[in-house]
Amino acid sequence: MQRPDEHKRQLIIDTAGRFFATQPFHKVRLDDIAAAAKLGKGTLYIYFDSKEDLYFSLIYEGFAKLVDELRGQLAGEQSRPAVECLEVIVRALVASAFQNPHFFELMRTTNVVVPGQIEPAWQAKRQEFQQLVADTIRRGVERGELVDPRPELTAVCIPGMLRSLMLFGPQGMDEKTVSEQIVRVLTRGIVTESATVSVERDMVEETR
Repeated sequence: MQRPDEHKRQLIIDTAGRFFATQPFHKVRLDDIAAAAKLGKGTLYIYFDSKEDLYFSLIYEGFAKLVDELRGQLAGEQSRPAVECLEVIVRALVASAFQNPHFFELMRTTNVVVPGQIEPAWQAKRQEFQQLVADTIRRGVERGELVDPRPELTAVCIPGMLRSLMLFGPQGMDEKTVSEQIVRVLTRGIVTESATVSVERDMVEETR
């Protein structure tokens, strides 16, 4: 029996990434990936149980790398304004989504689920990302740069906004537009300062 080789596994991941980035999931064939990687199709099954397993391994490894890189980058920039750190996080997350354009649609319209062996790692890394965002917001709150009573909820909302835009946003949106919209809503909101004062006054009067 052939022993797994990390170089071959990474070759398969990289090759598959090029196919999944340019074709819908259902059109990608393992035969084509194997041929492009110059490997036998049977070799793919040494490393991955199915096309779904390969796809989610690709997505997970990309997301894990993104989270690790963001954590390392932001750890060395503790003095940087929290708003700028949030922009870095959002832009990196959006860039990752545009590199895998069919991911959200696949999850919404098919019965494909994250394979069991990937699910625990996927959940752990997602929680790590949310914690990174929440900690960034808390740091901004402590410095008086941000106002947010529930950073942990905001951390969940950011991927949710991205998912909604990728699934239901207008056709032809580019990466820059999506990043700027999320950052603007996140850091500035959509209510003017005068309207905010009016709403707060009404809330105070209602509590009397």
